[in-house]
Amino acid sequence: MGQELENNPDYRHTVDQLETLKRTSADGSEYWMARDIHAILQYPVWDKFEPVIGRASEAIRGNGIDPSHHIAQTRSLMEVGKGARREAVDYFLSRTACRLIAMNGDPTKPAIAAAQAYFLVQTHRMEIEEQRSADQQRLDMRNKVTESFKRIAGVAQDAGVVRQAIFHDARYRGLYGLPMREVKKRKGIKDKENLLDRAGSMELSANDFQMNLAAEVIATKGIKGEAAAIALNQRIGHEVRETMRKEGATLPENLPVEPPISEVRKRLAKVSKAAVEKKSSDPSIGS
Repeated sequence: MGQELENNPDYRHTVDQLETLKRTSADGSEYWMARDIHAILQYPVWDKFEPVIGRASEAIRGNGIDPSHHIAQTRSLMEVGKGARREAVDYFLSRTACRLIAMNGDPTKPAIAAAQAYFLVQTHRMEIEEQRSADQQRLDMRNKVTESFKRIAGVAQDAGVVRQAIFHDARYRGLYGLPMREVKKRKGIKDKENLLDRAGSMELSANDFQMNLAAEVIATKGIKGEAAAIALNQRIGHEVRETMRKEGATLPENLPVEPPISEVRKRLAKVSKAAVEKKSSDPSIGS
């Protein structure tokens, strides 16, 4: 974004208008109403703006995405003079839709250049936030699984389990239908890597539920003896697997491999560091 553009009063005015007209849906998604912004995007005549919305819709469809996720027709009450109002066609427009519409404009016009930059920055900002949210969710789930692993390991020890590796492998045999070594081979995970460090939220949730359920059953039923605890651990894993199958969920061994959890920790640490640096450089933040 050029300094000359940022210093242009038309640019600041356009950005302020778009920010003011931004709305937020119940699920937190940002959107704009076409009738609110068509003049800002240099389409003062509504009849010339609708075809641009149509082209944006086709561009979205061309990327294999349902346009209705970004552009939805509705009706709004419009002022027609002397206090009279009438219903007219309007559209809900997502950030993506607005960005595509802005890209149709003439970038030599400060207002259009401002709109293009605004929606590009908005899209990038939300992509970063969505990635951060997904990363945090996965890391939280991975940490939870670590605690559940400690719990089931302790319960197993109290039940008389000495061969913990065999006990835990029983979970994989039940939940995945394969021993851990074969699951790793199937997923292309190195022997030295922790399988759960490469698991996504769904796979982690399945393991977490199995561990806690097995721990609860072993403790409350007073299961004693290594063989009995191993058999029960595998049986509960199998029952969780069958529930997933009956509900039409993707079975654990078929779930995609995610990047190492260490990369997630690094990304989150980087975002956190950037936020701290931004706050320290701008005293108005958080004041």
